[in-house]
Amino acid sequence: MSNADRKEKKGGTLTAKEYLNQINKLDKLIENKIQELEHWRLMATSITGFSGNERVQTSGNQQRMESAVCNYVDLQTDIAGMINTLIAKRAELIGTIEKLPAAEYDVLHKKYVQGMDFYEIADAIDKSYSTVTTLHGSALSKVQKMLNQKGGDN
Repeated sequence: MSNADRKEKKGGTLTAKEYLNQINKLDKLIENKIQELEHWRLMATSITGFSGNERVQTSGNQQRMESAVCNYVDLQTDIAGMINTLIAKRAELIGTIEKLPAAEYDVLHKKYVQGMDFYEIADAIDKSYSTVTTLHGSALSKVQKMLNQKGGDN
């Protein structure tokens, strides 16, 4: 169990970094759910019935195919719902940083959404490494205040 999971379990507020690092985890969860759905689609479509000219009993094969297709359709609905929930949570996280001033938003977006490191960010925005880390710290402080206020509203 991670520290973030322990804090959530105890009802504590996540730190701003933990909160924003959820974006990467959500991206991985969404990607894996899509792959899982594709796996089940392939399973459902790879079971084929006998289509030759000879007369043979195929009801068992048809039932397996029907069962696989039904399972796929059920899973598709479940996974689509999960993906929509994950996408909504991701949008909520990004919405939080969009409330920041432009320079701070830009640094946090590049760091937590685009996955850039501080050197890459400094190069991309034509600022020094020190300026980027200062903006990052300031932005995290503001996000933490938002999280604390949000936690107090519940």
